[in-house]
Amino acid sequence: MNYEIIGILVRNPAACGKKLQELLTLYGCVIRNRLGINREEVKGGIIILDIAGDSEQINLLKKELNNLEGIEYKHINL
Repeated sequence: MNYEIIGILVRNPAACGKKLQELLTLYGCVIRNRLGINREEVKGGIIILDIAGDSEQINLLKKELNNLEGIEYKHINL
């Protein structure tokens, strides 16, 4: 079985929070689980996404994340 995880570090929630939430809602069809953790040390938070499904939609989500200011993300394929 194949697992795909996207870890998102939200560095500037005030600048990107609304747009990030819109993206996660838009691509909700490929998000199986979502965990959000507020982290005072980074003055933002961490979001962990368990993703599965249409690879085209997953690639579009990653492309949109690349264009979003105020976050960093990593895609892990296990």
